[in-house]
Amino acid sequence: MSADPQPIPVILVTGFLGAGKTTLIGQMLDHPAFAGSALLVNEVGEIGIDQDMLIRAGSPPPQLLANGCVCCVMNDDLGLALRDLDLRRRERSIPPFARVIVETTGVADPAPILARFIADGWIQRHFVLSAVLTLVDGVLGARTLEAYPEAVSQAAHADALLISKADLATAETLDRLRDLMSVNAPHAKLLVRGTEAASVERLLEPFRLHGLPAPRDGASQEHPHHHHHHGLAHTTSWRFDERLPWPVIAQAFDAIINRHRGRLMRIKGMLAVSDTDRPVVIDGVQDIFHPPRLLDNWPSEDRSSRIVMISRDASSAEAMDYLRRLLDLVPATAS
Repeated sequence: MSADPQPIPVILVTGFLGAGKTTLIGQMLDHPAFAGSALLVNEVGEIGIDQDMLIRAGSPPPQLLANGCVCCVMNDDLGLALRDLDLRRRERSIPPFARVIVETTGVADPAPILARFIADGWIQRHFVLSAVLTLVDGVLGARTLEAYPEAVSQAAHADALLISKADLATAETLDRLRDLMSVNAPHAKLLVRGTEAASVERLLEPFRLHGLPAPRDGASQEHPHHHHHHGLAHTTSWRFDERLPWPVIAQAFDAIINRHRGRLMRIKGMLAVSDTDRPVVIDGVQDIFHPPRLLDNWPSEDRSSRIVMISRDASSAEAMDYLRRLLDLVPATAS
């Protein structure tokens, strides 16, 4: 019996109106590193890239693009769009593709899309979300975050935040934006477009470690439990060294979800448990939790457990305090 094929990675590109999503995607599809990609765009989205690689007016999908890529239009149902794309690939009516890039509309909340990756069994078998890239306007980003909840959600769910138009912004404006980003998305990698760290080929790096964003370079690890609030989203993080049994942790998270149902935007974590030496990744969007996954290896020398909760109100801090009380009842297992 042949082994099941590996799920195809999906890169979600989000960001508010005018942040530069389509410009970024055009550069991605132009780059050899992204050859053989499939692009899904929303039919009411900001398609306007003046290049041959996007759908021409009047052309039916799927459209064969330069660089061996394929572009399809999707409606609101991502599941149907991915199924159609997969079917066309199997029928060989389109070339095989190595990854899928999904462009959301500028006013889209990415939470329902992330929830679909968690709740849809077919998607889980055939595709895996490899990164959520959020574009943030360097000039208008801070103002947008304060005015639009959708922009807050786009930042809160990001694995990597890419600041665009930084060359047009003042140092004071960029500092304020960075402060807001550190509060609303402390787990995300912060990159500035136009720098080597944000080069197109670097966007293929594993920002998302099977559901958990890679930690931001230079992020402070001094405080094991910390809460951030800046009037937008509340983010609470907790880091601990105790290795607890997975059933106890799972039961505690069930209690958290039931107690704070409808109030948590995002829960993500990488845990060291007493049942195995491999890290356990947890990933939840709103009230939907992905089945826990075991990584083959720890991504770094840091073997501590870390959990991030994000909410629109103080629920993340309340939930984390409740989780700590639940887990503190259990004796830690000696390492």
